[in-house]
Amino acid sequence: MVVGGLIALASADSAPWPDGQALQPVPVPAHQGPPLRVYLDAGHGAPDNPGNRGAYCQLEEGFTLALAQEVATWLEAQGGFETRISRAPGERVDYHQRVDDAEAWGADVFISLHSDVRGVGAPWTPRPDGPACPRSQDAPGFTVLWSDASPAAPASHDLGRALAEQLTAPGLPAYDGRHYGSAYDRDPDTAGLFVDRHAPGERIFVLYRPRIPAILVETHHALDDREVRQWGMPATQRVFASALAAALRDTLPPQRQARASQRR
Repeated sequence: MVVGGLIALASADSAPWPDGQALQPVPVPAHQGPPLRVYLDAGHGAPDNPGNRGAYCQLEEGFTLALAQEVATWLEAQGGFETRISRAPGERVDYHQRVDDAEAWGADVFISLHSDVRGVGAPWTPRPDGPACPRSQDAPGFTVLWSDASPAAPASHDLGRALAEQLTAPGLPAYDGRHYGSAYDRDPDTAGLFVDRHAPGERIFVLYRPRIPAILVETHHALDDREVRQWGMPATQRVFASALAAALRDTLPPQRQARASQRR
């Protein structure tokens, strides 16, 4: 079944993946200074843009909104974070509006949440008498994307690198990028980190347009039924939220202070 856009299956189908991997939240540095304002963009959910259809036939827009809500709740509970989500259930918001909203709110960072599809999925039927859905276990893992065309490119790179490292620490796999072709360049020093290399007119808007640090996270391969199950688990969601919190605490405060000085 789908709970809040996340896949929830019977316990027999929901063992952590990779098999036997017990995921634990990463340590988060103590908060210092004013709260960090984190704008969580629930990817897709824009007009005529529901995103991909995954291994259980779920739409990406449902997953990203549910994950954004979970992450926002977790961050707010830690203290030191204020969050805003780019859209509400049933709402259609274009990407220009999201960037404008983040900057009008005074966000310190823009985090766009997504799932990815790679290669070609073969049809399978995950539930008796249910619809056929696409599945592929060929390319699992997360990626973190940033743009060197962003006004805040150095800070975006530093945040992206920190998040990729925090995600691999507890055992989440990083995708190697073999299906990406020339669209992205892989960071030579950080697994799972890529810079946008689309043609200038085709680059990812939410990466290059914000004047604040901005990254896009492809949390998992939506055609991989193992990863879909894993990302439906509260444990995985908490690991992601804690990894994001740790990366933000490690990289954002100096950047935030520098921007505050520039505004004075």
